[in-house]
Amino acid sequence: MNDHVHALVKPLPGFELSQIVHSWKSYTANRLQRLFGRKGTVWQKDYFDRIIVSWKVFMQKAEYIVNNPQKRWPDIEHYEWVGWWH
Repeated sequence: MNDHVHALVKPLPGFELSQIVHSWKSYTANRLQRLFGRKGTVWQKDYFDRIIVSWKVFMQKAEYIVNNPQKRWPDIEHYEWVGWWH
C-alpha cells in the first residue's frame, strides 16, 4: 500500500515487536528522507498489532494482506511488493 503497511511477524526469542517496528520505522523514514528530500514525520507514532491465535486466523490475515492492494488498485493484476518471506 502507498500509505500503510501490513506484516505478519513472529519475533525471534529475545526480540520484542515494539523494537522491530521501531527499527522498521526508523530505517524507512531515514531512507525516504535521504532519497526524496522528505522532511518531518513519515510514520504515525502508534501501530496496531494483533496476536494470531490459530492457523485459521493466520491464513485469514495473510489472505487479507495479499488481497488488500487490489482494493486500492483493481486494474493491477500483479503486485511485486506482496509476497511471502521466511
